[in-house]
Amino acid sequence: MIRFFAIAGASALLAGCATMMDDENGEMEVVDRTGGECAAQQFQLLIGQLRDEVDTSTLPVPYRVYGRGDAVTMDYRPDRLNVVIGDNGRVERVTCG
Repeated sequence: MIRFFAIAGASALLAGCATMMDDENGEMEVVDRTGGECAAQQFQLLIGQLRDEVDTSTLPVPYRVYGRGDAVTMDYRPDRLNVVIGDNGRVERVTCG
């Protein structure tokens, strides 16, 4: 029984290593995130969008969307995508950490 839970847990962790996102042609593609880096470069197109326009279902896990000045944890996670919302309610920055 312990072996079952160990395998199930490992499978769940591996599922977080890849995510789906749209490419330039609107097709879904797998983004490999096993290198420990987030996909911030691929999500720069979010800059300027309103907070409500950000479709979080397309963001790689882990991610967080927060406003400037919001309380957030200070732990650095190179695999986490940060979407920072400016005072005007629009995406200001997309970074890793």
